[in-house]
Amino acid sequence: MNKWLYSFTINKTEEIQTEEKSKNNEGEETTTVKKEIKETPITLKIKKPNRRLYDDADLFYGVKLSEGIKAGLLTKTLLAKRYENDGGPMSNPEKEKYAKLYIDLYEKENEVQKIQLNLDKLDDEEKKEKLTEAIIDMSSIKQDLHQFELSQQSLFDQTAEVRARNQTIMWWVLNLSYSVKNEEEEIFFVGDTFDEKLNAYDEIEDRSNLFWGEAIRKFIYFISFWESGQISTEKEFEDAEKVFNKTLEEDKETSETQEKEEELQTAYEKTEEQEQEKADEKQEKQNKAAKPKKKEKKKDLVAEGA
Repeated sequence: MNKWLYSFTINKTEEIQTEEKSKNNEGEETTTVKKEIKETPITLKIKKPNRRLYDDADLFYGVKLSEGIKAGLLTKTLLAKRYENDGGPMSNPEKEKYAKLYIDLYEKENEVQKIQLNLDKLDDEEKKEKLTEAIIDMSSIKQDLHQFELSQQSLFDQTAEVRARNQTIMWWVLNLSYSVKNEEEEIFFVGDTFDEKLNAYDEIEDRSNLFWGEAIRKFIYFISFWESGQISTEKEFEDAEKVFNKTLEEDKETSETQEKEEELQTAYEKTEEQEQEKADEKQEKQNKAAKPKKKEKKKDLVAEGA
């Protein structure tokens, strides 16, 4: 029976020291230490939970839910009931805005259909221009609606259930993450209790190393999707990893572009400073050169007066 949900590899960059022994001209043995950067593929695995782990996770969720309620967090049911008694989570202006957005979207969709049918007998160029403009407007309205709905959903993010679920996802991450060392699986976040494992997580996260950062991100990414029921088979995990790797590559390209832009900006500012310094030096020399001429002119005037 397969004990693992999924396994993947991440390259770890390490500095390797090698020793080379040789003899010098006098016949004495010498040792030369060389350093080289080597990339080693590290296998990471996500454990398939058994019945006991599921029971422990349910218990952990219940404890965290109780803690949240005792701390004053409302449950989703109580929060929904409070909003219902107060007339709903939206104020009257928000309701009006929400209704107007839907009306605008409905009208814009009708406009797009009308242009596509070309009921006004527009020429091709004008039809294309109006259709593009209408589609852009429609997309903008949809985006506004999406943002508005997200803001309404976020009202329920600060409930006891959401807090307990987020902490339970972290519990799964700390207990299902493994690495392979010398062909043996080892728990990735070492510790006997949740708090000890969480401390290990914090220590790893603080390391300024690409390997550890990518490992943590992948564990959280995979296990969050698995916990929510979005992935379960090896094929689904593989597809999720492809999306993750593509996003990671795009982030690296964006970061590299920003670094290049910052370097260019720094170089530009430095050039401007140098040009300004040269201009100041030139001005200072001109001022110094002008002072003696004024004195000579003054002497000439005195001589003429005499």
